[in-house]
Amino acid sequence: MLYRPPRTLTTDDAALRLMNDLGFALLASTDGGEMLFSHIPILVDVADGVVTHIRGHVARANAHWQALEREPKATMIFNGPDHYISAQWYTKECPAAPSWSYAVVHAHGDVTILDRDGLDRVVDDLVHVNESKLPEQWPLEGYSRERRAALMPHIVGFSMRVTKLEPKFNIKRHYSDADKRGAIAGLRSTGQDNARAIAALMEETLSEEGDKPASDILTGYKQR
Repeated sequence: MLYRPPRTLTTDDAALRLMNDLGFALLASTDGGEMLFSHIPILVDVADGVVTHIRGHVARANAHWQALEREPKATMIFNGPDHYISAQWYTKECPAAPSWSYAVVHAHGDVTILDRDGLDRVVDDLVHVNESKLPEQWPLEGYSRERRAALMPHIVGFSMRVTKLEPKFNIKRHYSDADKRGAIAGLRSTGQDNARAIAALMEETLSEEGDKPASDILTGYKQR
């Protein structure tokens, strides 16, 4: 279970956007009481706006897939942007101490090892999804069939049926707009990509009417 105070909750849409933007996650599970971890590119499958499955593959030499056959419950951890927040960026009236802001999503579920057809779909989908983000796309269809046939036996595909999604966006959404604007400006002044990403997430929480009390800002972010 991930500790998630109400002020850190966010929408499933925001969680899905983060997962898709990253396209990479930490697969964690246990085997006989030992923790196992694999860092892998992934695909997020969605139906009617709900995350249903997460697919990916690991090296066949990685014993993690065999452990998942024995104990199929797993967690996928999506680590989004994070950055230090300096107290100097808030208004003089704000008594807050320095802190850290970050965005993460934990997805829990049951893993199934895929057959060769399922593995082929994972590989094809991973290439197509990631190539689509580039200015020019590498044509998978033109890749050597012989080379692909030689490589495929060295990886194992899996699909995790998602049973629980835990997004946590610790981005000071309960602070006043004035304090958030100060933090946004401070973050952007660092010139760092992670800082700019946190600033963008924080900017989405600004109210249209001006400063709102925390009780209003948290409306709609109920514990799942």
